[in-house]
Amino acid sequence: MGKKKEAPKAEVPEWVVTFGDLMSLLLCFFVLLVSFSEMKKPREYQKVIDSVNEAMGFKGGMGLAHLIEQADNSMVSNQEERAKRDGNKRSTNVNNDSNVQGRETLVNIVQEGARHAIGGSIMFEVGSFELSKRNQDMIRDSVAPKIRGLNYICPIVGHAWGLEEKRSGMGFDELGYRRAQVIKDFLVRECGVDGAILRVESAGDTEPMSLAEDSGGGGGSNRRVQVYQTGRTVSQTHPDPNFTGADN
Repeated sequence: MGKKKEAPKAEVPEWVVTFGDLMSLLLCFFVLLVSFSEMKKPREYQKVIDSVNEAMGFKGGMGLAHLIEQADNSMVSNQEERAKRDGNKRSTNVNNDSNVQGRETLVNIVQEGARHAIGGSIMFEVGSFELSKRNQDMIRDSVAPKIRGLNYICPIVGHAWGLEEKRSGMGFDELGYRRAQVIKDFLVRECGVDGAILRVESAGDTEPMSLAEDSGGGGGSNRRVQVYQTGRTVSQTHPDPNFTGADN
């Protein structure tokens, strides 16, 4: 019997091998792109770059991995430069001259929280800033005992009002201030109140209790001084209220 002829083996076209290599390279390329896009730490990024260069036989920063690294660094540099330009635009109006007044940021709380009145209003005669015997007794009995020994700031606010007081020769602000100063001096000298907690203020004619004039309309209630207590301590307003010269 004769030998059977063997069927001819199917030969694989050469282009198939090349095509398979190309697909493998493309797959590796996209895998690398995904890996690089998800990396957050530069050190890990550099390790992958070095590994790819070593595996592909490139030295001196050549090859596909180096090109990807250059592109990524270029994008980062562009973003940083753009952010820097934007920051410069936003800071155009910022004063950077240390010699210009107002350069340093200093925040000072002038008045903190609410304040409440101590005792009743202390009334004065028209154009006068002298304490009557009645007012002195009222301060001793109703005001001084409530603030003596305190460490909280106590403003003393003076007020003035009306045409008659305007004719007295002093402005409303000055008259209100003198009335408040008289109350402070009396509290310190006669009642033993610490002067460091007292603050003399004048509201002039800006805070009337009544808009009527003095002639029978109740305008006399505007010629007054009111003592208040705040929730702010002396140490919050002055580091050395007694001026001892001690460093804090």
